[in-house]
Amino acid sequence: MSGERIRVVIYLRAPEGEAEQLEKTYREISWVRGEGAGTAIAGLVRSELLRDVDRPGEYLLHSEWETLEDYRTWQFGPDHKDNPSALRPYQDRSRGRHYAVYGITSED
Repeated sequence: MSGERIRVVIYLRAPEGEAEQLEKTYREISWVRGEGAGTAIAGLVRSELLRDVDRPGEYLLHSEWETLEDYRTWQFGPDHKDNPSALRPYQDRSRGRHYAVYGITSED
């Protein structure tokens, strides 16, 4: 898995009446827009916020990274560790771990 693209999923949940605020917060996060420290984050290909069409208060923050190493470097680096995400209040911890990291096993 070390040299392949990965996907990271963060599970989010908006309390009643806060869906618009969650979406606005996502759009304001600098790493989402590739503006971390004035430059794009190394290895981040893209990110997107997905809303569950059957359960509108539930979301996934999906990001694609060039490699697991790129993601881990950012995840454990000072730009992330020292700056808690504005989305932290929305993390859905009801399922245990609020995120998952996936390697691509097959792609057409």
